[in-house]
Amino acid sequence: MALRPTCLTAAIAAILLLAPSAYANDEAPTPTPVVASAVTSGSTLDPAKDAATAPEVAHAPPAADPAIETVTAAVASPLDYSSLQRIRITSGLGAGPNGNRVGDQVLRLVMRADTAAVTAAKVGLSALAFVTGVGDIGTSNSFSKNNVRGEDIHSVPSPAFGALPGMIREQLALYFAAHPGAIPSDERTVEASAGQWSLVYQKLSDAETPYELRHDVTIGFPVVRKLFRTASGGQGVRCQDEARVAPLQEWQADDYAKAKAASRDFAEACIARFVAELPRLFPDHGVLPQPAVEAELPAEAPAATEEAAAVTQA
Repeated sequence: MALRPTCLTAAIAAILLLAPSAYANDEAPTPTPVVASAVTSGSTLDPAKDAATAPEVAHAPPAADPAIETVTAAVASPLDYSSLQRIRITSGLGAGPNGNRVGDQVLRLVMRADTAAVTAAKVGLSALAFVTGVGDIGTSNSFSKNNVRGEDIHSVPSPAFGALPGMIREQLALYFAAHPGAIPSDERTVEASAGQWSLVYQKLSDAETPYELRHDVTIGFPVVRKLFRTASGGQGVRCQDEARVAPLQEWQADDYAKAKAASRDFAEACIARFVAELPRLFPDHGVLPQPAVEAELPAEAPAATEEAAAVTQA
């Protein structure tokens, strides 16, 4: 049976539509990353397959920085205190003119009312001496606000009883580690001797007067007084810092936080002076004296020969 032209045309069109495109194999399909597809689609992947297909660079550990390792090792290494076996580090009060111990172990707060009470007591004693004739009228009224007992603030110890002993111990260990020839063969005592550690008003007549934080301390070999012997020792450094001024409310805020911070500053400044004096207090006997370097004389010019002189004259 002969096919009609219309049916033949339809059959050819159907064959062309069902046949693959001539350009289908020219372009390679773009592969879709497995991890990206999982994140986008929200599907759950097999951990074993993910580990096998994940790039190796993602699992490589970061390169260690040698500088960081060096700093960490230096910080982690403990300080050797074995060189301090013959060193006693103590805290104490300073020595007065007559040898008595004077100073403030904790912060001493002197307010205007404290001076008023002392003044009233002095006036009473002066009147009693005038009536009875007993006592020294000329000096009974003399006093200084710096010597008024005031109130002890136990939460704020003097730097000599606070941070300084630990600082002294650390700096001596560092110094002896660098200078083993300075380690003493006999027992030594290094004392942080507290002097004035007080918070005193500036003006008695001013109700809003600011208060001065005053501090002085001595670090070194304490004065040793023995019976029928002269005093020995007393070498060291004295740190008498400039007073810091602020209203009393600022000093007392947060349990005297401002005074505690100033105490740390005073201790750090004083320990720096002490470190500078260590070569004098503990000389390094293991250091050999350097030989004197003789200055080199300038080389003498070679003597002119007779031939050279003759040539010059010619």
